[in-house]
Amino acid sequence: MKIKKIYFMFLMLLLLGQTAYAHRPVIVKNNSSKQNPVLVERPEISWAYYGELDDKSHYYRIVSEVPFNLYVNILVPDTDPEGRLIETHDMSFQIFKNDTMIYTAEGKRSQWKRFYEEYGKDHYYMGAEYDQNAEAGEYIVRVYNSANRGKYSLAIGKIEKFTLVSLIDAIAKAQSLDEWFFK
Repeated sequence: MKIKKIYFMFLMLLLLGQTAYAHRPVIVKNNSSKQNPVLVERPEISWAYYGELDDKSHYYRIVSEVPFNLYVNILVPDTDPEGRLIETHDMSFQIFKNDTMIYTAEGKRSQWKRFYEEYGKDHYYMGAEYDQNAEAGEYIVRVYNSANRGKYSLAIGKIEKFTLVSLIDAIAKAQSLDEWFFK
């Protein structure tokens, strides 16, 4: 019994060491709308929202009572990482503060690069990034493209911080992402 506990603790430490530098995954799929945006809690924490546009834009609502660093980045899955580089993708985002647009990242005008996330062992194309100090207030991030179709990952926040519960949750979601997002 004691050997099993030691093995379990060793395994958890190993997993902590490998996952601690990743975003916390949140699977949205198509459960986001203008009327019911995804609430981003603690926007300074590093989150990765995985969604799929299905004829409508997706929306994320950030509310902060204190100034914070607002980081937003858009990625799309690279389903053929050994294939030809695709330099243009049609996945975009806009950031609004109090109904005023403060930033637009047009996917077709952005420079996309391949990105390998070593901890999840996943391949992406990384698009535009927004990284600015933000005032307290409400922000809305809209994810869209010309057809409002396709899979994306929206990264919000930069501080990589995990609790044991969030780490276990991240590991469980990684399996689901491999079965859905990267297919």
